[in-house]
Amino acid sequence: MFCKYILYNSDTTAAPERQAYVYPKPQWVVQKNDIVYVMDVSLRNLYHGKKTTVVTRDISVEIDLVKGMVDGQRVTYAGKGLNVPGHAPGDLIVIINRVDYPFYKQLSSGNLQCEVEVDHKMAQGGGDVCIRHPSGNIINLELLPGEIPSPGYQKILSKMGQLSSDKTKAGDLHVKFTIYFPHANVTI
Repeated sequence: MFCKYILYNSDTTAAPERQAYVYPKPQWVVQKNDIVYVMDVSLRNLYHGKKTTVVTRDISVEIDLVKGMVDGQRVTYAGKGLNVPGHAPGDLIVIINRVDYPFYKQLSSGNLQCEVEVDHKMAQGGGDVCIRHPSGNIINLELLPGEIPSPGYQKILSKMGQLSSDKTKAGDLHVKFTIYFPHANVTI
């Protein structure tokens, strides 16, 4: 998996300023004419899939992001790399770098989590909450009176998460509730 690691100085008393973020050496082999392109992709585009174009100084290639792709996934396009005379053409290696969606976090195995803030009256008396799903659809949640017993309560919506990488099942959507208590305007 292609991710960032934190390397610390061998001195265990080293200050946090001395840490560095680096990418690990890939497990796969990169040839001389290959182009490695790290593509920032939003959670919404990974949810829907999308055709996009990779443009570098040397090439322009249309690629297809399919539903269920995950962070760190590597897609190789054979022969789409650099063309150097006298050598075989290289490959284009696209690495998916999922950027966070403002409202959602991705949990393990296709599960998504969002946090919804409700006021204390809705937490006690119930009501309707509308959430925009990464698919673009609006989900209407009906909360029953007393359904949110405490801050941090989670409601799990089955099969409303992201499609798995093998495209056979969808994850769950975890809706976490926080309760808002308005401050009273009191003058003394």
